[in-house]
Amino acid sequence: SAKMIRSFVGFCLIASASAFAPFHAIHLKARVSKGASAAIGPIVPPLAAVSGKGAGADVTQPAVDYDALLKYHVSIATEMTLIAGVFKALDVALTTTGLEIPYWATVPFFYALSLKSRVFNPLRNDRPNLDKAVEGERSAGFGDRKMPSWTPPGVIFPIMWLLVIAPLRAYSSALIYGANGHIFLHPAIMALMFHLSVGDVWNTANNIERRYGAAVTGVLCVTASALNAAYQYHNVDALAGDLLGLPMIWFSVATSLVTATWQINPNPTTGERDALYPVAGDAKTEFVWFQGSE
Repeated sequence: SAKMIRSFVGFCLIASASAFAPFHAIHLKARVSKGASAAIGPIVPPLAAVSGKGAGADVTQPAVDYDALLKYHVSIATEMTLIAGVFKALDVALTTTGLEIPYWATVPFFYALSLKSRVFNPLRNDRPNLDKAVEGERSAGFGDRKMPSWTPPGVIFPIMWLLVIAPLRAYSSALIYGANGHIFLHPAIMALMFHLSVGDVWNTANNIERRYGAAVTGVLCVTASALNAAYQYHNVDALAGDLLGLPMIWFSVATSLVTATWQINPNPTTGERDALYPVAGDAKTEFVWFQGSE
């Protein structure tokens, strides 16, 4: 129901805020320990690099990596366009031939798309290796950085993605397909595709480029797009919306985990926490489709 989805929103926001709370407490304590004048003075955001001393000191922010931002947006647009093209081709083929696929028969298709949407994305956005995650070994995005002590065991991640989240996405999407007159290229389904596209770019920033600060902002975008997809599904079919809203519990955990990881992994060069946006020089964002084989 809509009430349940709103509850998930509140739960996610509370979980995200709680992840930031320890950092703010530590930062304030450090300021107080420097004396009363520091305690009552303006607290400089931890993302800023401060040059000079005194009240008139200049505050400079790390340079934004506009090249990365442009490529992130282009990759999302590319993925959405290609998926929309596939959906349109399916709709035209089915209409032309007069065939009608029962809604339940689309579950495998949506399941595969939920797990492999990144094939339509030009960036490199590998997920953590599931076998290595289960064994607790290092993999891109898991175990390759300092992780919070409360990080779930590696075996939990493949269980959640393969046996919980992907099936919920697949079945809820099949319900939408059955409720909308058997149309693939439908606004509600495309809302889920947008969520998958944002998630694929997040995997690039977090797993491949290891932009810990940008990953915090990115996971909030992933969560927001998931909420939007659940809302759009609910407008078409209440059960589909409720099912697609269930993973918000997991996304609240993921938001807290990504935020906590950012807090305990300062930039090795500056010793400061990464900015909450892509910083120029931290990594190079590339379209792997256009790279020659080595």
